[in-house]
Amino acid sequence: MAHLIKVNALDLTHDNGKDYIPILINLDDVTSIEPSKVHTIIYTKNGTATGIRVKETLDQILNLSKNNK
Repeated sequence: MAHLIKVNALDLTHDNGKDYIPILINLDDVTSIEPSKVHTIIYTKNGTATGIRVKETLDQILNLSKNNK
């Protein structure tokens, strides 16, 4: 069974770089999650080498994962 959480990913299709779109992340596919200056970067087995930049902090993602059970 997939363990999904809803996060807000940076929408790279907009020029201003400040728009977010809601996406579902399968925690079973996550290899690592790292903080950066502005975003948190989620790396997945199937994802790109640059990762997925999300609005949520590490602590918020951890809470989402705990509430998913």
